[in-house]
Amino acid sequence: MGDDAELWIESGGDPTTLIPDDYWDDEYDDYNDSSKRKKNTMVFIDAESVGADHCSGIMGQCNPVGEIFEVRYYARQNDPATLAWKDKARAYNIKPILMYGEPAHNKIDNKIVKDIRRILETNKSIDIFCIASRDGDYAQIAQELRNRKKRVVVLAMKNTSERLKSVASEVRGI
Repeated sequence: MGDDAELWIESGGDPTTLIPDDYWDDEYDDYNDSSKRKKNTMVFIDAESVGADHCSGIMGQCNPVGEIFEVRYYARQNDPATLAWKDKARAYNIKPILMYGEPAHNKIDNKIVKDIRRILETNKSIDIFCIASRDGDYAQIAQELRNRKKRVVVLAMKNTSERLKSVASEVRGI
């Protein structure tokens, strides 16, 4: 074939397709160009459970998982315990989902679960769900996602619920 050799793919022992030498370089470059990759990952942060000091760890662990469509943090508006997330949200382009009213048991958890279900039904391109929380209450939705062939990445701290970690596709430390 000489200097201009071409690669071929075998199918049943017969060459079926000739591929120019420069084909693979272009495809590799396209794959690594994030503007051409499918945005397939959503990140949900329970700010009542995970402090803002973990924000850089969360973002560092999510970026290699998939192409991020959106990152959201959930908190009660004007909650002194979660106010630090406000600055982190601006710095990292995280969408705040703020709940109004009096504190209620599992109010934030229920909102996150509701939003995950909504995303699951309305945005079919999302196939990786990252959940940053210590709370075992997300184990049921994580299992539902897994049953629907979605990848669930739990962004965990030392004291993250074993129940939540056990149903995850993957656990990453933050």
